[in-house]
Amino acid sequence: MRISLLIDSPLTTLMHVMRGLDSATKRQIGAQTKRAGLPVWQEETRFRGDTRQRSRLAQSAAVGVTATNITLKAGAGPLSRTASLPELAKAIEFGNNPYVKEQVVSKRGKVFNRRRGNRFGPPTKTGNVAYPAAKDAIPRIVALWVQTAVRTIHEEIEKVN
Repeated sequence: MRISLLIDSPLTTLMHVMRGLDSATKRQIGAQTKRAGLPVWQEETRFRGDTRQRSRLAQSAAVGVTATNITLKAGAGPLSRTASLPELAKAIEFGNNPYVKEQVVSKRGKVFNRRRGNRFGPPTKTGNVAYPAAKDAIPRIVALWVQTAVRTIHEEIEKVN
């Protein structure tokens, strides 16, 4: 999801102001935004983790902040000894068709076909964990970003005077 800066908003003004700031102030804004935004993102994702796989996807929630961008992440790290979370994150988030056949290799090396089954739930276009959480978290995190930037810029101006 992306937010358009074509409309007149405090976020547009902030982006114009951020261009003229020194790198130390930008780093400080990023660090404070990450510290404030991470609990919001984790809360939103954990609220939606109703199965074991979805709760593991929610536990991997992380936030990345740069001078011009905030990245909400979920789906990194190990899931078990045999599967990694990035490999299964799409199926956990969006479900899958249980009737699709896939080739599987047994421990002895025999190749056979089987249906996927209902391990990940029914297919959905809107997602189960990260996408609904992002829909609710983005406005809150952007508001935090604007407030943090305004407060930090104000404190920097006060130091100069």
